[in-house]
Amino acid sequence: MKKSVRILVLMLVLAFALVGVVGCGDSKSDSNGKKPTIIVSSKPPTEGLLLGTMTCQYLEHLGYPVENKVGLGALAVIRPALESGEIDCYWEYTGTVLINIMEQEPSFDGEECYQKVKEYDAKKGILWLDYSPFNNTYGVMVRKDIADKYNLKTISDLVDAVNDGAKIRFASSQEWQERTDGMKHWEQVYDFSYPKKNVVHIALNMTYEALDSKQAEAGLAFTTDARIMGYGLVLLEDDQKVFPVYNPSPLFRKEIIDAYPEIPEQMKKLSQILDEETIMALNKAVDIDKQSVDVVSRNFLKEKGLIE
Repeated sequence: MKKSVRILVLMLVLAFALVGVVGCGDSKSDSNGKKPTIIVSSKPPTEGLLLGTMTCQYLEHLGYPVENKVGLGALAVIRPALESGEIDCYWEYTGTVLINIMEQEPSFDGEECYQKVKEYDAKKGILWLDYSPFNNTYGVMVRKDIADKYNLKTISDLVDAVNDGAKIRFASSQEWQERTDGMKHWEQVYDFSYPKKNVVHIALNMTYEALDSKQAEAGLAFTTDARIMGYGLVLLEDDQKVFPVYNPSPLFRKEIIDAYPEIPEQMKKLSQILDEETIMALNKAVDIDKQSVDVVSRNFLKEKGLIE
């Protein structure tokens, strides 16, 4: 082989090698036909960590290239990260975006709230996939002995018992009792007035312990808090829909769904099996039973047949 030909062949080999190196170095690039890596994140609380970890494990099982950035930060951190493309996916609550990002009044209708935030974010290249049935909002809980004594299943049942003279002390923060969308809104929607002598002021996050120690018989709760299950308390059905909706949904940047159009239907298989009882049990396994988020997530996905 002539010297000039050998040099030409060598140059071609080096050129192809250089292209290969550049292509492998950029996990987000698809300029050479390579599909993008999906950077999955979450907020730091247990529920957010579970949702993010389940998403990572599930997408990895389905064969997608995934980078785990779960637990990145609260709304002020994670939202800009999604908008800027630093991350590609995380779970958000409909009411959070409606109230904190869009600065609108709370919504009490799940589908209406979802459509509002979905339309708003579509303009930003952010897609809301199907939301989960569970609603992480305020709720009213009672001790089990009280629920049994008065046959309480709904908030209306509690209101009827209070109106009939039952001495049921209600624990909540003073701030919530004074807010127009708090206790006043509850009394307005359910058309009653809670006797002031039976209202107990407790720090917002300590009502569970107040009921457990019998400082009160009923109290304000967050509907997916593991302590409801851990302390054996009863969450009453909000039959008049007094509390705002906060349904969680996996948010993806549009370019990821464009690259992987099958993801929405696949993620629906996960989101639709997460109701209040299920997510509360998962939260309890981590917060009270002290199991790791990774183990709880993986066991749940295996139990539901989403991974092997």
